[in-house]
Amino acid sequence: MWAIFLGIVLAFITYEIFNKAEYSYPPLVMKGWLDAKIPIISLFVIPYLSFHLLAALVVPLLSLRLAGFKAFLVNGLAIIFGQICLDVAYAFFQTEVPRTSVKGHSPFDWMLVNLVYGNDRPLNGFPSNHVTWSVVSMIALWRLRQLAPRTSWILMAWFTLILPATVFLHQHFLIDIYGGIFVAFTCYWGAMFAIEKPILRVSP
Repeated sequence: MWAIFLGIVLAFITYEIFNKAEYSYPPLVMKGWLDAKIPIISLFVIPYLSFHLLAALVVPLLSLRLAGFKAFLVNGLAIIFGQICLDVAYAFFQTEVPRTSVKGHSPFDWMLVNLVYGNDRPLNGFPSNHVTWSVVSMIALWRLRQLAPRTSWILMAWFTLILPATVFLHQHFLIDIYGGIFVAFTCYWGAMFAIEKPILRVSP
């Protein structure tokens, strides 16, 4: 169990390394026509900042307690291998999200400018780390929904807010969300088939 949590911590450390890294070459700006129409909604900074604690600690512990070690192992390995895929992309396919001026003076605007923009370049744009870890967590929670329905649905709804938060805070472009979803599903189901070895049956 502790080895998995150590792996998750190391995955977060690599996220932070690429978060502060210098570009190796002029980065690609993958801004589409729809991205240009998306406003900043700084209220989304709350779910955006909450996700690492929930994805790295709360959901894996729920998986362990409610569904057992294999479910916990699948959840943890999906995060670890998902982050490895992201790190490879950040190293060889560097992108940039140009900063947008925040003109408001609400507490959420302050949090966005100082806690997010002040600590996040980000070099690690495509695929989105926030989306990858959040979707992995949502899949894990979906599998727990019958064991702890209220907790699972509340957390799934909260993680759902994190996906649009990435673009409403102008931290990512829409294509970063699609990439994160793809990595999350690929790594989760890969880990599930490797660890749990489910038998697929075709209904007659």
